[in-house]
Amino acid sequence: MSLRGNLRDTFNSAKPAESRQLACALTFCGGFIDTYTYIQRGRTLSAGQTGNVIFFSSALADHNIPGMINRASTFIAFTLGLLLVSLFHKYVKSHYWRVFCLFPILIICVVVGFLPKSVPNYYIVPAIAFGLAVQNASFSKIEGMGYNNVFTTGNLAWGAFFFGADKSQHTAAVNYMMLTISFAVGAIVSALLQKIWVLKTIWIAVVLLAAINFIYLLAL
Repeated sequence: MSLRGNLRDTFNSAKPAESRQLACALTFCGGFIDTYTYIQRGRTLSAGQTGNVIFFSSALADHNIPGMINRASTFIAFTLGLLLVSLFHKYVKSHYWRVFCLFPILIICVVVGFLPKSVPNYYIVPAIAFGLAVQNASFSKIEGMGYNNVFTTGNLAWGAFFFGADKSQHTAAVNYMMLTISFAVGAIVSALLQKIWVLKTIWIAVVLLAAINFIYLLAL
């Protein structure tokens, strides 16, 4: 059997974009990148916008103008990324449209790895947030059910719900728990690697996302 055939068997052959393996891999990267921006780029979450609203409020109370700009611009950029995907998918009907939607976060992360600490975070984090929003909106289902691959609060809540619901929902519960674990592991790995490579750690995410995109393309 060919490599492409093996991949189609491993992933959901009918809908590879919704496969459990792909969802967990993307969620791992989401946790990895979110932790990177929090530790290295001004304690701002590139994907967790609920946290950014709280951080914005704290910065406002402390009269921290750069902190306010960083959190507000990140929130806006993430929203714009979500809107872009809806427009892109509306006008681009190619079977491969999701492949192109991982390019923004790949390119942004490559560039960010070259930028020194002196570059203001309100230039960097919003760009990453935009790329993650595009990724999240493009790959939004796992085996037919909605999920988030760049933050995990919703996944955790759905996992807890399905574990307590009808036993027929066991697969859904396992999927959401695996997503939550993937995000947590990605965050932990990112935090540990940043002690070694610091700003360059973001390039690990580039390698992972590029590999994911290539494998997804083959699975198609």
